[in-house]
Amino acid sequence: MRFSENRKVACVVLALSVLVSIFGLGGMGLARERSKVLEVYDRGTDANQTTRHSVDAYLDSAAENAALMASEAGLHMEASPLIDNVAQLGQQVATEASTIAREEAFIALKTSVDQLYDAMYKAAKGDDFKNFKVAYDNFWENVNMIKYDDYGKLAASYNNLISGVPGSLVAGITGQGTLNTFGG
Repeated sequence: MRFSENRKVACVVLALSVLVSIFGLGGMGLARERSKVLEVYDRGTDANQTTRHSVDAYLDSAAENAALMASEAGLHMEASPLIDNVAQLGQQVATEASTIAREEAFIALKTSVDQLYDAMYKAAKGDDFKNFKVAYDNFWENVNMIKYDDYGKLAASYNNLISGVPGSLVAGITGQGTLNTFGG
């Protein structure tokens, strides 16, 4: 019997070809797509600008503003766990390597910043509140920049791509999990 006439061998070769196509080439395609989205997270959509306009940069700026708010509140309020919480969460947002950990800290930070704002508003007098308010406004400007950044749409699109079949199978096997959208 000839190799070219053996149906069992032909079926095995066909099955292997299909599996290599789906998992090999599909996995590389998902990895490439994920890499593009993470590049936008890190560098933004226009990497030629001297100032980074990316979710990563906005998170760094939000963390700096949180540190400023904690510092200002420390000057004008009695010591409070709320001040420490804002400072610690801001530090986590700035230093965490994982986007998952950064998003969790960022979500908690937004709530804590609002609570600190209320406490500072009650405690501060006149110009004492001015610098805190500037940092607070800048923080929420960063939140809005993150919300409307292209990264959120691209991450949601990628997550949609891997949510169906065979995308979920390929993503699971190749370790290409979902991406955080940071509210975008």
